[in-house]
Amino acid sequence: MTMITPEQDVAESAEILRSLQAAIAELRREIESLSQQARSGEEIRETAMSKPLGQVSGLLAHCLKAENTLNECRNRRAGIARGSYALDLDRARAEIGCKLDRLRRCGNAGEVPE
Repeated sequence: MTMITPEQDVAESAEILRSLQAAIAELRREIESLSQQARSGEEIRETAMSKPLGQVSGLLAHCLKAENTLNECRNRRAGIARGSYALDLDRARAEIGCKLDRLRRCGNAGEVPE
């Protein structure tokens, strides 16, 4: 049995996202090169232009999915539930401790401080 930790999930998702971002950057350079060729008056085959343009939407969709997965992994690791809610347990413990201390003092002093 293999245990998958949140750190592994985050690292894998981050690597996939970096790979997709590199592919998008390369595709952008290719499209810019074709655009520059067209501006300079060179003839460009339709297939040369349709291939990179056809890849754009698919790569962007994969990139968005990888980014969402990465954010979900980071949120899970940070203890943030869906909907962006998180409990700060350390702060809650500190607040409860302070309130208990006040109650203890009240029990000994006979009055309730505000």
